[in-house]
Amino acid sequence: MKANEFITKLRSQGRYSFSIQEINDALGLNMAATLNALRRLRMHKLIVSPAKGFYLILPPEYQAYGCLPADMFIPDLMKHLRLPYYVGFLSAAQFYGAAHQKPQRFQVVTLKNKTPIQCGRIYVEFIANKNVAVMPVRKFNTFAGSLAVASPEVLAADLVTSPSRAAGINNVATILMELVENINAKRLIELMKLNPELFWVQRLGYFFESLGFNDLANVLAKALNDKQLHWARLVSSAPYNPLRRDNKWKIIVNTKVH
Repeated sequence: MKANEFITKLRSQGRYSFSIQEINDALGLNMAATLNALRRLRMHKLIVSPAKGFYLILPPEYQAYGCLPADMFIPDLMKHLRLPYYVGFLSAAQFYGAAHQKPQRFQVVTLKNKTPIQCGRIYVEFIANKNVAVMPVRKFNTFAGSLAVASPEVLAADLVTSPSRAAGINNVATILMELVENINAKRLIELMKLNPELFWVQRLGYFFESLGFNDLANVLAKALNDKQLHWARLVSSAPYNPLRRDNKWKIIVNTKVH
């Protein structure tokens, strides 16, 4: 089998990716000869490699971008890397209609920090979360298979935990207003068992109340009722200087939210 025949066969099976070991086995060549074959395919813009030993097949409509859209290869890439993942932050917000503009980078939450990937015009950012494997996700179908996306509740928790990943606290408030119709109060309480740090619950409760979503705020207030709360800054990265203190949620409001 020739390299061109190999990628044509994969495409006929609806596949867009393969590993170097897979093509080496299929071609029956030594590794040096396989690498030469891959080099020729790359020269003709038929494939691209966003990670070591991992290749994408580029149909003509994506050759100008120099890569596939991230949602078409992230599941296969993370399987290749043997890492759990979910799509998070602004990239996840898109799937719930809560992002007002397409983010410039595709944000993937996984077990550990990794160097970002630049693949043609596509930029993938990796964000570490040690609990990623147990976080609830929703599956969304793409042209290349099923994509794991943070559940609305996980997304809300992540947004208030790391607002800098979502273009700042004001953008977080905007996203929460759009996302709230997808958030289930019972699942938020269940998330507290998986993510026992309480500061994100305090921040989320403060936001829900400030934005007028009192039903969700009341559920969180009840869940926190018997907890020992410590004062938490609304934004960890902002200076401590308190504009005011919210006694109900034990939140130090250290920035303005417009």
